[in-house]
Amino acid sequence: MYWTAPFSSFAATIFFAYAQASYLSNDLSFGHNGNISPNLRAVPNWHLLGKPNAPDILKDKLVLTPPYPGNVRGAIWTEKPLLHSNWAVDVDFRATGPERGGGNLQVWYAKNGQNDMGTSSIYTVGRFDGLALVIDQYAGSAGFIRGFLNDGTTDYSHHHSVDSLAFGHCDYSFRNLGRPSRIMLKHSDNMFRVEVDGNLCFESSKIKLPLGYNFGITAASAENPDSFEVFKFVTTTESHTPDIQDPNAGVQNAGMSPPPATNQIPTPNEAKNAGTSPNDNLFSDPPDAPASQYQSSAEQFSDLHNRLQSLMRNINAVHKTSDLHSQQAQVRQEEMMGHIVRMDNTLDRIERLAKKIEEVQADVRQTKSDLHNALDRHVAGLRGEVRSTHSTMLSTIASMGTGLGKFVLVVLGSNGLLVLCYLVYKRRKANAPKKYL
Repeated sequence: MYWTAPFSSFAATIFFAYAQASYLSNDLSFGHNGNISPNLRAVPNWHLLGKPNAPDILKDKLVLTPPYPGNVRGAIWTEKPLLHSNWAVDVDFRATGPERGGGNLQVWYAKNGQNDMGTSSIYTVGRFDGLALVIDQYAGSAGFIRGFLNDGTTDYSHHHSVDSLAFGHCDYSFRNLGRPSRIMLKHSDNMFRVEVDGNLCFESSKIKLPLGYNFGITAASAENPDSFEVFKFVTTTESHTPDIQDPNAGVQNAGMSPPPATNQIPTPNEAKNAGTSPNDNLFSDPPDAPASQYQSSAEQFSDLHNRLQSLMRNINAVHKTSDLHSQQAQVRQEEMMGHIVRMDNTLDRIERLAKKIEEVQADVRQTKSDLHNALDRHVAGLRGEVRSTHSTMLSTIASMGTGLGKFVLVVLGSNGLLVLCYLVYKRRKANAPKKYL
């Protein structure tokens, strides 16, 4: 087959345009054309919820929580689910309020979000299946962006520490900036990424979100309220054709519900099934044909288009397979490194424990020796003190005493004095006058 140079250049342009195409999903977007609602009463393809009242719809923004009064909740959910595995979401929002105002904003990708979550925040949602991106003033900070995952098993409303369940976070002061803030979520077969104002917030290669879930935004204000306004929610995909045509049909064929959101690495079969579009099997490579068969430019362009599509499918399949093998190899390497690190840590702990035991034994020996020495010194001191005291007492008594003879004389003199006194008493009693009755 032979093409002229201009036609070859045109074909190359088509090829690169096809390779880098990004498609807007109108059913999952609003505000991308500067207009939220055509009639200011409803947002096409979206459900509005609110407590006590539904959010206010203005021409260029959606007010989920008003600046007055406080303790208000607002939400907006898509009517249709997402049917693409590779997608990006661009959200422009603004938060304004008084100096000590409070509130939170959640961007959801969850199963049956309108019915199961409604206007709930991450702290009141209970059980949910999907992803939640939370923007609030966590732990008294100026602003925080955190990501949460759940497969429907954890009840967030009764968990003792919801904040500890976040798998990624970054600091971001979002209040009273005077301009909209831009949050972008990107999901592909091998990466989940969150950006804020064009800067990376956090990313992970271990997150695989299922198909068929709904997008939503919920906001809640405190008693001293923040006003949360959303200017646009734009969803783009890498392909125009959905990966599945009907989520319910896909569930019936599989015999089970769509897999829950998880932060674990998918198995090779899951990754293959998740990364391959069912439509890839509907088209086969165009058959080879001689150049003389194509008589017009339209036929040549049609053949080029079909071959480019086939080439792109093959390139995507090779790329996905390569990414899968690379991801599996990386996971195995990380697991091996983790085992090695844990073994090294265990050996280090054992060595440190042995050293501590030896140090304790040495301390015990030293303490025992010091105790015995102290006791010996104390006993020796007591003995010396007793000897010294005994000698002092003997010398004192010897120096102060009068001798045995004097002692006997004193005793006999005392007894004689007593006898003399007794005799005088008896004599006086005998000579005393008698009394008669």
